[in-house]
Amino acid sequence: EEGKTIEEVTPCPISPYGVSKLAGEQLGYLYWRQFGLPIVSLRYFTVYGPRQRPDMAFNRFIRALLNNEEIEIYGDGEQTRDFTYIDNVVMAVLAACTAPRASGEVINVATGDRVSLNQLFQKLCAIINVEIEPIYESFRPGDVRDSLADCTKAKDLLGYRPSVNFEDGLRLTVEWYRQSSSA
Repeated sequence: EEGKTIEEVTPCPISPYGVSKLAGEQLGYLYWRQFGLPIVSLRYFTVYGPRQRPDMAFNRFIRALLNNEEIEIYGDGEQTRDFTYIDNVVMAVLAACTAPRASGEVINVATGDRVSLNQLFQKLCAIINVEIEPIYESFRPGDVRDSLADCTKAKDLLGYRPSVNFEDGLRLTVEWYRQSSSA
């Protein structure tokens, strides 16, 4: 698919968070190259699932919808992400620990699928069975418009195949929030 991010393109971050991630990759590469330290840099694409930080979109959206409250979406909601369920990330991390050809590499960890924030919101409303209209706010500085990963390298070097798709991951996440709020 057009617009997929490959690992060989050096990122040009537009936020302090992105700069810190790139610096970590470069430092890891230096230690691999200079000292032979077996380092693999994994680039996670919008990870979601149970126990997510309270300020993250999934946590905010799910908690608000479960309480029948309005949600703010920054921008027009058409910005897209390659959402990655936490179980898929754990699988990639474990594979990277034992993959003989992965040392010194930067590897995308994602699903390779594009979903807009509006689609995320609609799917969550359907799973939770609520009808709420989002409130659109201005774009936040430093937010990327679209992200989509090419996962070819992860498949080739790690044998990575995401086992939880987007909708199943959403259902599992909502169920966890339901159970954790009733406990």
